[in-house]
Amino acid sequence: MKNFELKGKLRSLGNDELYSLVIDLAKLRKENSEWLQAKLKGEGGINETLEYYKKKINEAFGDGRIKLIESKKAISDFRKISKNPAHFIELMIFYVERGIDMENEFGDLYESFYASMESVFENVIKMLNANHQLIPAYRKRLEIIVFPPRSLYRRRRVKSSAFSCADFW
Repeated sequence: MKNFELKGKLRSLGNDELYSLVIDLAKLRKENSEWLQAKLKGEGGINETLEYYKKKINEAFGDGRIKLIESKKAISDFRKISKNPAHFIELMIFYVERGIDMENEFGDLYESFYASMESVFENVIKMLNANHQLIPAYRKRLEIIVFPPRSLYRRRRVKSSAFSCADFW
């Protein structure tokens, strides 16, 4: 069924039928329920939703095992909920920071781990270049990622082809 056919069918349903359909859809998959809850909270509840997705990323980087697919899925799922670039940038920076913490804790990791960190970091820079007004809010955290202080000596510097100090600062 195409989208326009689906919209027509949904318009023909009564309130009780729509309510039942939405509840069934939410029960079908956990992601559906999470998405619906976040949408119903709206922008007012976005901070709570953002914290929920940060928790999912933390869990994916927890217990000594790195689950890149789960953590990147959290970012992808959140993007479907919030169209605000500041929220999305916040979650992506959090992802990179957690990745750096894992590298500091366990030492050198595998190539795909670093490729994932670099890819997400490049997306942060691209989004900031498109939304210059957000740069001051994230500058300090990005400086720590790229130029870690001596107290974080093991913290690996993210090197990205999309990132140039001249372009950003």
